[in-house]
Amino acid sequence: MNNFWQRTITGALFVVVLLGAVLWNEYSFIGLCFVICVLGLREFAILFKDRKYKPDFIGTVLGGTGVALIWVMQSLHIFNSFLGLNKIWLFIGFLLVPAVFELLNVEKRSLKNLGLSYGGLIYINLGVFCFASIGISTETWQYNAPIIIGFLVILWSSDTFAYLTGRAFGKTPLAPKISPKKTWEGSIGGGICTFGVAYILYLTIGQLNLVEWFGFALIIIVFGTFGDLIESRFKRILGVKDSGNILPGHGGILDRFDSLLFAAPFVLIFLRMISI
Repeated sequence: MNNFWQRTITGALFVVVLLGAVLWNEYSFIGLCFVICVLGLREFAILFKDRKYKPDFIGTVLGGTGVALIWVMQSLHIFNSFLGLNKIWLFIGFLLVPAVFELLNVEKRSLKNLGLSYGGLIYINLGVFCFASIGISTETWQYNAPIIIGFLVILWSSDTFAYLTGRAFGKTPLAPKISPKKTWEGSIGGGICTFGVAYILYLTIGQLNLVEWFGFALIIIVFGTFGDLIESRFKRILGVKDSGNILPGHGGILDRFDSLLFAAPFVLIFLRMISI
């Protein structure tokens, strides 16, 4: 199977799984977020295998997964206590797991390794939790699938239209030392087209007024692009093309969710500011 068809089939399945999980119910959405978080943490830890500085694999994945699991239990309203421990203490306990494993590590440079562990945990967990909180209000616990669909559609539209307009008209590199193929023309053209998509979402989904949809789109366009560039810079430093190979033709989990992880916290802040 050539690369084009591999990418096409993988991309189609990827979209179907994501949209299906979002549209099914809040439980499938929570499950989706949990899977993204765990696979992202695992991929992050694997990236540093056999490198000069590397976070402890078990500590990073176990600590991050534990924090994510507490959030899942809280979201499903099934958390009272575990072995008599309050969820706050369990949360703190899981946060300390990377530090404990690093202290048990006899290799040098443990402080830098520990910093990488917590950097990955914050980057991935925070991004996924904010993405989940866009769809599930922490105050009312009501599920808002249309907003999540709008977020994903705008995110994908920004990326796709930036690529297409960049190929057609791109001449001026956006960040040549980080991602030589990205251009200003592609980013601007992609942004304009994405505003058009936001207008369509305003007419079809509703939920927000037109100005709010444009603000929603602007935040995703800007911070999604930053997220993509940060991930590209990260991979360039590590000397790898993709963050993983779990998605044939598309790379890894972090390759597919780099823009989402960075944009989600800012989108969540925006939605809370307009009381959504």
